[in-house]
Amino acid sequence: MKITVEKTSEVERKLNIEVPWDKYQEELDRQLGQIRKGATLKGFRKGKAPMNMVRRIYSEDASKEAVNALAGEAVRDALAEHELKPFGSPYLTDVNTEENKSVNMEAIVELEPTFDLADYSALELIKPGTEVNDDEVDKFLQNMRQNQADTVSIEEKRGLKDGDVANIDFTGTMGGQPVEDLNGTDYMVHIGSSETVPGFEEHIVGMEADQKKEFDLTFPEDFFKPELAGQVVHFDLHLKDIRELQLSELDDEFAKDQGEFKDLEELKAAIRENMSRMKASDSEKALRRNLTNRLVNDNVFEVPPSLADKELRRIVQEYGDNMIKSGLENDKVREAILENEDHLKKTAGETIRLLYIITQIAEKEDIEASEEDIRDVVTGMAARVGKPEEDLMEEYSKDGTLSEIGFNIVREKVFTLLLEKANIKEVGAEAEKPAKEKKTKTKGKKK
Repeated sequence: MKITVEKTSEVERKLNIEVPWDKYQEELDRQLGQIRKGATLKGFRKGKAPMNMVRRIYSEDASKEAVNALAGEAVRDALAEHELKPFGSPYLTDVNTEENKSVNMEAIVELEPTFDLADYSALELIKPGTEVNDDEVDKFLQNMRQNQADTVSIEEKRGLKDGDVANIDFTGTMGGQPVEDLNGTDYMVHIGSSETVPGFEEHIVGMEADQKKEFDLTFPEDFFKPELAGQVVHFDLHLKDIRELQLSELDDEFAKDQGEFKDLEELKAAIRENMSRMKASDSEKALRRNLTNRLVNDNVFEVPPSLADKELRRIVQEYGDNMIKSGLENDKVREAILENEDHLKKTAGETIRLLYIITQIAEKEDIEASEEDIRDVVTGMAARVGKPEEDLMEEYSKDGTLSEIGFNIVREKVFTLLLEKANIKEVGAEAEKPAKEKKTKTKGKKK
């Protein structure tokens, strides 16, 4: 056989294979012989049918098997000669078996990526600070006052302004279809609280009581629900009346009304402790995101296309399901997916790169998931789902979940090691802050 190897990318090779006709015929005859052994044809015992009859009936099947066998042999030879490590199985893209001529085949082989692991011994990482200052505590207290305040309708005839509470009915639609969670009746919006989607309040400020209005609003590109990010939503709104807040005095009596607090200072201390705990949790999540980004950015390499495509399909499926649950029609879902195609592809590629990076670090550091580690996780899962542990172990060993659990354990151990080695700088909370989860609905109350 004559084999030429063409490098199409760092993780892919195209093999042009030329097989002499007599070698192809030899392999074809061998395949027909194998088929004959198991063939049961009318009038003949198993394996005793005449070869010319087997050839006439099974020649097409035998030819496919012969081509696959020869292609497999050629691929193995080429990989060994060029010292290449394949990923998955090769696939044929072109086959020409014109009679009495050399058989020409074209095969694509994907390769495991090779890369030099970037130094991870002392990564420079940042994480948001966790200190809670007095202003944050005071702002939280003010929000508590506002959320618990009574409201009274204003008697004067005027437009809605900053500080007012708007009692509204509203419906959000896309393409004429209602959008899940974008509707409300007797909903209270505290103007100036920045609790709505940016631009929403601007459309209703100045309206008078019992006035109706329709408007379109483009949601931010970083909106926390991907299915609405960058989308135009049509709102139909009725401002039923305008109200003013009647705030309680911020004193010891207010603190006692919040629970078992003897005075305002004790309430403040509890708020500070709770905020500090939440900040610490958010800070750790941000640190891990920072670590993930650092690993992916420091180790740039190509990944097998089929693996990236598989991950992309998973992400797109999840992305589409979330949009459909939010009320979007299929056409809008497809449109949103196409608009975000580059971002989704980038995410898929980075996810696969991180898998290889974690695996290589684990191998270098002799990190693994022991049977005990995996069983501990399954034990907890069995308790939560109410299944016998051994039944779950058997189920997970068949569907690949055990491998996934094992990798997650290894990833956590690798992250723990890297964070122990890292130089971590604590900075202002704004340094690594996810997009604020703005909501169309507010925390206002019905009154």
